[in-house]
Amino acid sequence: ASLVGVDTCPMEGFVAAEFDQILGLTGTPYTTAVLCPAGYRSADDKYAVLPKVRFAAADVIEHR
Repeated sequence: ASLVGVDTCPMEGFVAAEFDQILGLTGTPYTTAVLCPAGYRSADDKYAVLPKVRFAAADVIEHR
């Protein structure tokens, strides 16, 4: 998507049952699992030029 200027971002913290109702999924074998909005960024997005923050996997994943 970014190759054509479209940004995306995974979202969390949504109520799947409410989205299922909006999307007409209630009563079907399907359910909302992921939200991923897509759109064009604002020309005034001051954060777009900042370097991305990435953490090492070992710093954020704990194996037990």
